[in-house]
Amino acid sequence: MHRHLPPLVLLWDESHLWVLLLHRALKALHAPVTLLKAEQVRAGALRGHEGSTLLVPGGWAKLKSLALGEDGRREIREHIRGGGKYLGFCGGAGLALGSERGAPFLDLCPWSRKAASQRLPNFSGHLNCIVTENGEEYEAALPVWWPSQFLPRDTELEVLARYEGPGPDFWSADLDWSGIAASEVGQWEELYGINLNPERLRREPCIVRGAYGQGSFVLSYAHLETPTSPQANALLCRLLGLDPASGVPAWDLSREEALWDDEALRSVHADLADLVTFGQSHFLLFWRSPWLLGWRRGVPGSPINFLLAMAWQARHNEATAPAKEYWAEHGGKCSQLCRDFCAQTRDYLLQERRILATSPSSPEASASPGLQRRKQELFGKFPGYGGLYGEILRTLDELLWLQFSAQDDRQGSS
Repeated sequence: MHRHLPPLVLLWDESHLWVLLLHRALKALHAPVTLLKAEQVRAGALRGHEGSTLLVPGGWAKLKSLALGEDGRREIREHIRGGGKYLGFCGGAGLALGSERGAPFLDLCPWSRKAASQRLPNFSGHLNCIVTENGEEYEAALPVWWPSQFLPRDTELEVLARYEGPGPDFWSADLDWSGIAASEVGQWEELYGINLNPERLRREPCIVRGAYGQGSFVLSYAHLETPTSPQANALLCRLLGLDPASGVPAWDLSREEALWDDEALRSVHADLADLVTFGQSHFLLFWRSPWLLGWRRGVPGSPINFLLAMAWQARHNEATAPAKEYWAEHGGKCSQLCRDFCAQTRDYLLQERRILATSPSSPEASASPGLQRRKQELFGKFPGYGGLYGEILRTLDELLWLQFSAQDDRQGSS
């Protein structure tokens, strides 16, 4: 049970897998939540939620900002200035930072992001952190999934958590760090051409808190909503003012028992599951946890993971009337696009495997210019997304919105 709290408000846009993860955690923790889209924020919807906490999941901060537009960003600033709270995770944390050239952000926090050359650009897994609460320090294992890093400015902020050292499941790029000897770090960095050593993270801020007008913000590069991460889940409860709960249960994308057994949706899910199996058979993809893929550096494992998780979730949600109507119009085309996407991606993955045998690729570019063009046709330009992937992603995202928002509206009125 939880104390009486103003409903939490969850911003939907440009989060995909991460909004599913956070929404799932809030439901598991029995936290009241209202979903809003950026267009609703632009229209002033936050004014009906005075004093509430706005939660912003992970994703690309710049794309979130573009979705909000100048009006949406102003509405969020006014909400926090008037006494609301802001809790952002990963990309949601980045959205609240100071604006950058070509990327206007919320400017709630005067800090900014470190340049890629100055940070550890591609790390994931649990890190041992020093957490400070109520004047006391303790160590906790907190999960991060490819975050940026804070660049502190002159303004002092309260640092709630700092990185200490890697946990047993920590990865730097596609390297399981538990198997890397200290004497080998330089050789790996020379080969990859990027910073890899997690020593760069030691004592760096991971979660910070500050004031904005009459309100406040908490920015966390740790994904405290991660399933089966009890210390992170407990910290999330405390930040939201929830009473201790049992935590966020495991999320297994291999579990069946679908609630909505639509043929087109089942086809999308099956094609994506087969694509993952194909990637596994060629040692390009593997499961790090029941909900999260791992992949060889340069292989677009994250987009494939996003689509699979979204298709799975759509099948395991109630088929609301708005979702049925939308899918009746768009499901057939989405299913065909997904079939084409999976067939072409199989061919791409085979070519990428041949390239990886001789030259390393990276998230930004394949080692082969020709293959890089093919990758962009399928997945769009990095950072961001497009191509066939973008079309399928947008369709599934709208479908899930229509499922979740209708469910939450009905629960809120009951």
